[in-house]
Amino acid sequence: MLPLNSTVIKMTVLDVKYVFHIPLYKFTQDRLSPLNGDEIIADLISEFSESGFDSLYMTKVKSCYRTRLYDEILIMIFTTDDRAPEEIFEGWFRKNNEMLEQIEFAYEKGDRMIIGRLYHE
Repeated sequence: MLPLNSTVIKMTVLDVKYVFHIPLYKFTQDRLSPLNGDEIIADLISEFSESGFDSLYMTKVKSCYRTRLYDEILIMIFTTDDRAPEEIFEGWFRKNNEMLEQIEFAYEKGDRMIIGRLYHE
């Protein structure tokens, strides 16, 4: 056993925080309808993992938008500046928006909120 004073500690600093907002409801015909998002959320987690983002945190929260109260999942990833999980999220959202039926998607990077509006051609 090595004496404590000869132990080397290597620190890794993950200094960029992302929070991805996953809706659990869609708003159609003036009402909120629940989404069954477990399968597509699992797909997103797999896509993150396949790209080397193996550690993430998920939290279910209550959100409010235009007086509508609803649940959503927040997925938090800490990484470095040279990694870009937002590309994975944006592609996943476009791919699954037929089921999600959202007009916009949102994620946070550091202390900024990024909102993407989806246009259908």
